Amino acid sequence: MRTRAGNLPIRLPGRAWLSTHDPGYGALRRAGRAALIMPALLVLGDKVIANPTLSYFVAFGSFAMLLLVDFPGPRKERVTNQAALGVACAVLICLGTLASRSTPVAAVAMAVVAFVILFSGVVSSVLAGATTSLLLAFILPVSLPGPVSQIPDRVAGWGLAGAVSLLAISLLWPSPARNPVRSAAVAACRALAARLHAEIAFIMSHGDEADHEAHRAAITRAEEAVNKLQSLFFATPYRPSGLATDARALVRLVDELRWLDAVVLRSAPKRHPRHPNVPVCRVKTDAAEVLERTADLLEAPAGTSEELEAALAKMNEALGALERATTEDLPAASATADGERAREVVSALDPSFRAQELSFLVGQIAANANFAAAAQRRSWLDRVLGRQPPGFTGALTSVRERAGSHISWSSSSLHSSLRGAAALGLAVLVADLSGVQHGFWVVFGTLAVLRSTALSTGQNILGAMAGTTAGFIVGGVLVYLIGTNTAVLWVLLPFVILLAGLAPAAISFAAGQA
Repeated sequence: MRTRAGNLPIRLPGRAWLSTHDPGYGALRRAGRAALIMPALLVLGDKVIANPTLSYFVAFGSFAMLLLVDFPGPRKERVTNQAALGVACAVLICLGTLASRSTPVAAVAMAVVAFVILFSGVVSSVLAGATTSLLLAFILPVSLPGPVSQIPDRVAGWGLAGAVSLLAISLLWPSPARNPVRSAAVAACRALAARLHAEIAFIMSHGDEADHEAHRAAITRAEEAVNKLQSLFFATPYRPSGLATDARALVRLVDELRWLDAVVLRSAPKRHPRHPNVPVCRVKTDAAEVLERTADLLEAPAGTSEELEAALAKMNEALGALERATTEDLPAASATADGERAREVVSALDPSFRAQELSFLVGQIAANANFAAAAQRRSWLDRVLGRQPPGFTGALTSVRERAGSHISWSSSSLHSSLRGAAALGLAVLVADLSGVQHGFWVVFGTLAVLRSTALSTGQNILGAMAGTTAGFIVGGVLVYLIGTNTAVLWVLLPFVILLAGLAPAAISFAAGQA
């Protein structure tokens, strides 16, 4: 935007501060959508349709589907995940309503469902991101005892919110497509390719100082790119990828690129060789080209893999030439001791072995990039039927492997899931036995505190408890002061929703809890 003079940008108050606290305006985007849509749907359910049950579920459904979840990835993938979340929530509403008629059954069902939902986060970041919404979809019906005849109204309310959320995330300030792991993997591939090119230039220039400096700079950039990929993947408590075939193929690249960086580091020349090994240099040059074509395919998976396949064939041809040259150049038998002869042979084979190790890893990286691209190029029917690219394991196998790695008493994810399940089950039991009006707020308060996982710090847990308590106090005081003036309540509702969505990012974790 510009001033009336048309030459200077307008400095909106608070914009710089908000962009610092909410990079990409993700929280503002979610909060703005919810502030617009949730009051409108509540008016529809409460005033137009005049169905109290539907109103409850359309309001909380809007809150859960618009404010508590924000799936990453391309728009098509986000819409698919959002639709799947809506269907899963509808199933949980049915189960929660059936369990709500008996207090013991409700408490046990809450504990079991909570454990399954919380523990599923170790399998996929998509499931982890939807955890709170899924729990809310079960807490609301299980905490509000009702007959089976209410299930259609309850599902209709949440379903209406889910349907509108699909339009909202597609049309109202849609989130930009983002896949941080894929972007970091692309950057790592390019940086490692540049490092190989710099190494070959240094060797072939017979130790030129400028090429030496360029080589050292390329090493630094490659290490930074791989470390960034590693930090991005391991810094979050949940696996930052989904169960989709292309996402699972991408996960394999993380370890392979880290391993490749170590291999390149070990095989890098400690000093300039007197006589460059031309076949080894050719293999490394072709391996760098494979990495570049791999990065291209990861950036544009809808394209073909022909260039990558051609680069792989060229690298394999260079590898065959290296093997023949190495065999021909082995030291001849001599009168030297066996130990000295063995050292000569090992020394002669080492460059070839390192080049073969490098080419093997580069080939694996290219294969997984091919899997990811082939998975994205599948037809809609193949996706629905779960057909995998040839040679790739299915999603169920991946689920068993990921979940099985966390079934251990030393797993903090298991501890967190058990703790959350016990707390929510007990909250449902207390709410039912106490007979307090709107007892579901007891369970909601518990859920708010449980947003601090076992991987969080004690300060976060204290902040969650303090923020939740402050929120109940401030909300209660406001309702007491406003009283029965519903017009004021309706006017305040969009602003409160906007603040609720912005507070965690723009103010603090405790403010978000409140």
